[in-house]
Amino acid sequence: MIPEAGDVLAVVEKLENFIDESAFIPASHFYRSRVLLALLSKALTVSRALCALVEAGFFAEAFGMSRTLVDLFLSVRYIGNRDTEARAKKFADYFAKAHEKWTGIIEDYYPERKDLPMPDFHDEAMKIAKEFKSGHQWTGLGGQTKIMALEEDAYEFDPRGEGIKHDFDYNVIYWWTSQYVHGTVVSLQEHAAAEGSIFHIRARVFDEKRRGYDALFNALIFLSKMFVCAFRAMNADQPEEILGEVGKLAKAFAGDGKSDHT
Repeated sequence: MIPEAGDVLAVVEKLENFIDESAFIPASHFYRSRVLLALLSKALTVSRALCALVEAGFFAEAFGMSRTLVDLFLSVRYIGNRDTEARAKKFADYFAKAHEKWTGIIEDYYPERKDLPMPDFHDEAMKIAKEFKSGHQWTGLGGQTKIMALEEDAYEFDPRGEGIKHDFDYNVIYWWTSQYVHGTVVSLQEHAAAEGSIFHIRARVFDEKRRGYDALFNALIFLSKMFVCAFRAMNADQPEEILGEVGKLAKAFAGDGKSDHT
């Protein structure tokens, strides 16, 4: 039997409970645990929302949302792969670039509000913001998504002894889900009227149900990979039993005919 949203939600809740019951207290003067645990919390929350969308019949919308899980995974993997503390700090410091952007927005679009009192961290944030060349890439690297995906793994190796890369995640899953994030024509197939028929809003949207299965599959796969990378980087024990359940659910989707990649 093919898993449904409720089945995926059940393992999401088990992963949430595992973290809560582990009672982690991140070290105050280090970034890795604080950043990685927050990324996991975000990923679990996105997965919950994705399940709710599938359950409500918003299949393609859930599939588009699953791209966020790819983004989160690549950040988790990149941070944990090497130079973990420095990369985690850089990830956290990116808040300063966002603060700089909001400061500029106020100056440009709300000049009458430019005398608003700034938070205590304003001066320090503006200083840190100068360390980032781009307002869109926390790594400071142009084309960061591709770079994070193609960085050779420091822990897992292919048969030739070379660090594995996540080129499939980038070239296929990230690209495919991006079609639904950006609303390209690819995402409109079930919204367009058939030739010669009267147009109706969401008339064929149930035909998108296969994208809902793809979204649930993505949630399982990327949550699993995130937990492996994050817990390894934190030197913490993996929730192996729960991840085994996640793997079994993911296999139940494989070869079911629900994902035709069209």
